[in-house]
Amino acid sequence: MPLADKNDKIEEEVKWTRNEKRMLKHLLLNDNLAYSRYFFKHREAMKMLISPHHLIMADTLRKVFTGEIKRLIINVPPGYTKTEMAVILFMSQGLAINPKAKFIHATYSGDLALENSQKTKDIVISPEFHDLFGLNVRQDSKSKKKWYTEEGGGVYAVAAGGAITGFRAGRFQLGFQGAFIFDDPIKPDDAYSPTKRAKINNRFMNTFKSRLALEKETPMILIMQRIHEDDPSGYLLTGGTGEKWHHLLLPTPMPPGPVSKWYPKEYTHGIPIEYDLEPGPLWPFKHDAEKLVEMERTDPYTTSSQYGQRPTPKGGTIFKDEWWKYWTVLPKDLAYMRIYADTAQKKEEHNDYTVLQAWAYSPSMGIILIEQFRGKLEAPELEKTFVEFWNKMTDWCKAQGIRCTVVKVEDKSSGSSLIQTIKKKTLVPIKGIQRSKDKITRAYGVVPQITTGNVWLPQNAVWIFDFKDECRKFSPLMAHKHDDQIDPLMDAVEDMLMNKNVVPVGGESHTQTDDTPGTDYGYYG
Repeated sequence: MPLADKNDKIEEEVKWTRNEKRMLKHLLLNDNLAYSRYFFKHREAMKMLISPHHLIMADTLRKVFTGEIKRLIINVPPGYTKTEMAVILFMSQGLAINPKAKFIHATYSGDLALENSQKTKDIVISPEFHDLFGLNVRQDSKSKKKWYTEEGGGVYAVAAGGAITGFRAGRFQLGFQGAFIFDDPIKPDDAYSPTKRAKINNRFMNTFKSRLALEKETPMILIMQRIHEDDPSGYLLTGGTGEKWHHLLLPTPMPPGPVSKWYPKEYTHGIPIEYDLEPGPLWPFKHDAEKLVEMERTDPYTTSSQYGQRPTPKGGTIFKDEWWKYWTVLPKDLAYMRIYADTAQKKEEHNDYTVLQAWAYSPSMGIILIEQFRGKLEAPELEKTFVEFWNKMTDWCKAQGIRCTVVKVEDKSSGSSLIQTIKKKTLVPIKGIQRSKDKITRAYGVVPQITTGNVWLPQNAVWIFDFKDECRKFSPLMAHKHDDQIDPLMDAVEDMLMNKNVVPVGGESHTQTDDTPGTDYGYYG
């Protein structure tokens, strides 16, 4: 008999003592991952393969049981054990913790909801579960759609777009009493329909909330891979219901740095759940680096959305990831720096961001993005932030032995006001930019400079993930939400690389009059 078979046989023959069973029960009630592994093996007759993201999911779900999290969104790629852990095993563990707990489970497919309900029930009625927790399902609970425990708990399974009547998630008591769990509430094809998206999204505001026993206490959990910017995750994370949601964002490949550094700024109502994973594939057993590159090449939209958790608009992308060049060490021939600004006057959530970008010119490389500020500012904050950014970059330039020569701002709306204010109050050299062409025409015009390797990005900047994501989403259909980082990028390319007075990359000198030696720079404000 092979060794593996012998080990399995020995494990099956183990008889737990009363004390051992009590310790096992305590472990399974308090450790989500241990519970998942134990009952996965009993149900599937195979071991559950564990990756670091499973530990993070398990710890997050534990906090729902303890009451630390009331609203939770988990975005994770398909096939990464999300339904198994966050629906089937979670509901059965919840019933082990509290046999009176009541769950509503909804997906885009009624049949899938019924299948998940039946799998949960199969665990609860299994000899292993009963032996540990002594829970019984009512004899008259034959339906997959709705079934109850003898203690009054149970599960109600339904399509997310269907009627939900005669059942509430949770109970009118404190402590863990159940939850409303959504697993992919909208079908991928339906996510491209504004009408169908709005139907599901609006249900979070009215129908779904009305089925909670205690609106502020009964947890709601949404588990899905991203499929559209305005899918249910996007809707909730940008304030659709006005509630804050704890957000476990698990993309593959994993960006570098802590979650707080690359977490999307547009998720104004998301509370990012921090963790520390190495950059690269989230679960190499499923998709290694080579496979992810292949997926990105063959289907960039699906890969970015469902695996990278950053959906991009349909209609094609103008700026492609593979075109960018990255720097970690600066060249020795830096000539000068310019700052480009795209301003937004108001701070409300629907307004764009103010962006300040500092670009350095190198005859051997082209233009190099050194630093960026991005935030929502009102007029007084804008002036203060602008001067602070200028001072910061002039300090940087002094250390490099070059000049920060000028700031260029679109001469329109808040940009015009900023130009006038800065000219009156400071000596910062500031000029207006007139953008005469539409964004799409400008974008196609700067693409050749990017594809030929004349535009360099900082590889290790914490904000580069958001920068690339915005570029990736920039669509000819203008279906994207933000392009505030793209406008100063295009300004820099046009002004520093495409201006007729500029010597091409690789030339010996640079003849722009703004960048000739002259007045020294310093602090202003």
